[in-house]
Order: sequence, then C-alpha cells, then structure tokens
Amino acid sequence: MKAVGFLLALAVFSFLPMVSSTYVTSLLLALFLTAALAQSYDLVGGHLGYLNLGHAAFFGIGAYAFGVLYAGGWGLPLAWLAGALLPALAALLMSYPFFRLRGAYFALATFGLVGLLERLASNLSGLTRGSEGLTIPPGYRLYPAYYILLLLCAALTIGTWRLSRSRVGLALVAIREDEDAVGAFGVAPLRFKCWTLTVSAAVAGLVGAVYTWQATYITPADVFSLERAVGPVVMAMIGGSGTVMGPLVGSLLIEVIREALRIKTQYLALTVYGIMLILVGLYIPGGLMRIRWARRR
Repeated sequence: MKAVGFLLALAVFSFLPMVSSTYVTSLLLALFLTAALAQSYDLVGGHLGYLNLGHAAFFGIGAYAFGVLYAGGWGLPLAWLAGALLPALAALLMSYPFFRLRGAYFALATFGLVGLLERLASNLSGLTRGSEGLTIPPGYRLYPAYYILLLLCAALTIGTWRLSRSRVGLALVAIREDEDAVGAFGVAPLRFKCWTLTVSAAVAGLVGAVYTWQATYITPADVFSLERAVGPVVMAMIGGSGTVMGPLVGSLLIEVIREALRIKTQYLALTVYGIMLILVGLYIPGGLMRIRWARRR
C-alpha cells in the first residue's frame, strides 16, 4: 500500500503542471526545493544525530560552482557535475576537523561556515560578481526545474527508506545513540560520518545548481542567507527528524505558512520558525511523524 500511495502521489505531481497555473507550479517547485534540502540535511541531522547548521554552505557552493561555469560557457553537463562535486569535496575536506567537535560546538562551527562563505563570495567579485550578483544566460526553465526537483525528492525518499532498513542505516543510528560504544564494537564512526556528510553536501549542491539554473540570478545574501541555513533544520525537526517522511511533511507545512506570510508580512518567516520550533519542542518533541496516529499511517 505504501508503494502504491507513493507512485500515485508521484503521478499526481507529474500531471499537475499540465492542468494548473504557473503560480501553482512555482509554488510546488519551491516546495520540492526546500524538501530536497531538508531531506539532504536530515542524513546528518536526523540519522547521524549531528546538528548541521551549515547545510546552506553546500547549497551556496553548488549554486556558485554551477553559475560560474555555466556563465563562462563550460556547458550544462560540466556545470551540473561541478555543482554536485565541489560541495562534496568541500564536505570531505572539512569532515575530519569538524567531526572532532560534538554537540553545540559542531553546530556553531558549521553555522560559522555559512557566514565565512558569504563573505568570500562577496569579496571575490572577479569570480562571483560579489554583491552585484551572478547572472547566467537567461531562459524559461520553470517546468524542467520542476521535474528535476520532483525526481530528486522521489529519489531521496526512496533512498532514505532503503537506508533506514540497511546495515549502513543501522550503523548511523548506533552512532547517533552512542558513538563511543559503536567504536568499541569495531565500527569506524569517523568513516561513516565523513561519507554521510559528503553525500548530504553533494545533494545540497545539486539543489543549489538547479536553483541557479532556474532563477538565473543569485547573490551571496540569497544563497548563504540565515533563512536558507535555518530552514532545512526547522522543517526536519517539525516533521520528524530521522524519519523517512518527516522532512517532507515539515517542508509542506512550512511552505504553506511561508506563502501565506509572503502575501501580508513576508519578513516574519524566521519568527514563525522560532515559534513553531518552541511549540513542537513543548508538545511534540519527536516531530509530527512520531505522533502515534501518524506512525500508524
């Protein structure tokens, strides 16, 4: 039944752009983009148990890697590849020193990475055009970007489901629960942590590349923003961090609220994030998907 429901939902979302307005398609594209970011964050934040507040750094690296190469005439395939590989390489290089930290220290170190990269992108104006923004060759790419992000979300959902039932997923949960005990049983926690962060960064970078391709214009303040850094964390926690459907449910809820606020008071997004996190922490500590009613369905 779960597989049938998943395929039915995929078919509905695939058919919607053909019968709905451009506004609805744009809204769903934004939903899939935030959902893919939340899902990729949750590989580290939910399954591994490390609060990564620097996930937006990989999104931004992928966005600029794609944009710089595509604007320089390197061609779409190479730009896509760079958008995924450069964030993955950055994650692999930073994983060893960063994973020597735990808890709040890891979260603060990763959060500082976002601000550092924003400053670099602003100052390297010869490469990134700085605060003026980077522009790529224009084109109407709403529908191709929509289907790319839809397929990416579907692949992430299937991958997360398979991971939760695999030996690798069991190792990640064991590291999350007691890292020292796992090391005593012969499992190398650092290797699992490094590769999980690398895969998570590659997906976030690919999402950033799709964003640049569709928007055609990016700035450091946009791709390395505070909302971009906090959003995936909030969505995963509200929906149920460490679950298959949690990031998707959290993304849907947040995107609906964000769209309602955009009409009237668009600058209250971060305030709403904080309020919702407080409410979830007080009344639903495990997120919406860990409520007994939701687990049964």
